[in-house]
Amino acid sequence: MKVTLAFVAEPEQVGFPLWTAPLTTPLLASCLTAAGHEVELLDTRLCEAPLADELAATSGDVVAISFMSHSRDEAFEVAALCREQGRITIGGGAHPTVLPGELVDSGLFDHVVRGEGERTLPRLVTDIERGRRPEEQVLQGEPFDLLDYPQPRDDAAYRDVYRPPSFVSTSRAASLTGLTAEAVAELASRDDGLVDVDALRGLSAERFPATREFRSIYLELGRGCPFHCRYCTIQNDWFAPKAGRARPLADVVAEVRYFVDRYDTNYVILVDSIAPAYPDFARFAEFMKTDLPDVEFSFNCTSTHFTPAVAEALAGANCLVWFGFETASPRLLRALRKPGNARTQLRATELCAEHGIRFGANLLLGVPGETTEDYELTMEFLAETRPHSPNPNILTPLPGTDTYRRCLDEGLLRDPGHYRSWTADQIRTRGHGPLLGVDYDRVLSYHRRMLELDRTGEVVHVERGCHLKPHE
Repeated sequence: MKVTLAFVAEPEQVGFPLWTAPLTTPLLASCLTAAGHEVELLDTRLCEAPLADELAATSGDVVAISFMSHSRDEAFEVAALCREQGRITIGGGAHPTVLPGELVDSGLFDHVVRGEGERTLPRLVTDIERGRRPEEQVLQGEPFDLLDYPQPRDDAAYRDVYRPPSFVSTSRAASLTGLTAEAVAELASRDDGLVDVDALRGLSAERFPATREFRSIYLELGRGCPFHCRYCTIQNDWFAPKAGRARPLADVVAEVRYFVDRYDTNYVILVDSIAPAYPDFARFAEFMKTDLPDVEFSFNCTSTHFTPAVAEALAGANCLVWFGFETASPRLLRALRKPGNARTQLRATELCAEHGIRFGANLLLGVPGETTEDYELTMEFLAETRPHSPNPNILTPLPGTDTYRRCLDEGLLRDPGHYRSWTADQIRTRGHGPLLGVDYDRVLSYHRRMLELDRTGEVVHVERGCHLKPHE
């Protein structure tokens, strides 16, 4: 059966609308192909024609749409267009998992797959093809055995993402930078009128934020997180068992080599919630240090998982550790149900300093009930530990989390049905943020002060959670 896999998300705004290809739809495509189906990929961030035209150019009898809460409106637009074209629609991803009833009630989705879809989606499509469509609209996904993880799939839709183009058309350059056609024409030095992307990197950060070329991939070592942070969507048991699952190291190594050999990948982003929880993390780090020293990698970690053994394994590695500190206030750490405490946070940064490891600090601002004292404790911590990259994010409560439920119950949500990410610029322009009772003037003040501590020389992408930061 012909299947179109649509990935719906906000543009990344880092020079190109998409810097790193997602794992979700290419992985699902491999699973569907193995089940005998014909698959094509569509990513709304890469669409240059009107969305209706882009969808009309696809041939899937079934359109499976993957999206998170902040892209709910665009995903529903895709589903509505598919409905008009008489196609079967299936919803999946974080938002459909936590609010499947919203999709069913919309009348735009035939089925919803909650949680992991690598096994459930191919089985559902096969049943549809054979005329055995299940009566239930909402299906619970079956946890995926990572021993069955497929080999990398070379998807034409993402080839220019794996290896960004060196030259772009003048119209493309104008859309990327916001410059007029006349101004872009001055940058085109080639006879064919194309614009060298290096010329765009010479523009101001407001025009083209990325000053060096990242050829990046996402990489998954395993799945599972034992914690229940109140603001995190992924902590829900709806997604997968909390117990960790791991891919064989040989498969991970083969995947990295594939992209390095084929696309000259120079940046690997580990998507695991806690990468050092991977049983073979030390051996993975040694592989990167020994075999691919010029390929940088970044990963997420809690202060409690950053042990002396992990630090020793990373000594000399071309890497960046992202700690989910969120705050240095003991009171807020308890309120957010974060693992660790001020002592473990400080110890993690000391281990980084001892072993010459660069680290970034993910920080959360705009939490209900936070005080100036809470912020000052975080600023003192940052001044003492000097992270390579402070990454302040302003809280947008997401459905399915304890934080969202609390804010809903207490009447703090300005618009309970508005799930879009709120950036500092949007809050500054509108004069308010997503929550009532939060002092956003104070939030913006500390947001600016945290960014001023950045030691990279540039801020590539702080407001969309992109883990791309250059060397000093």
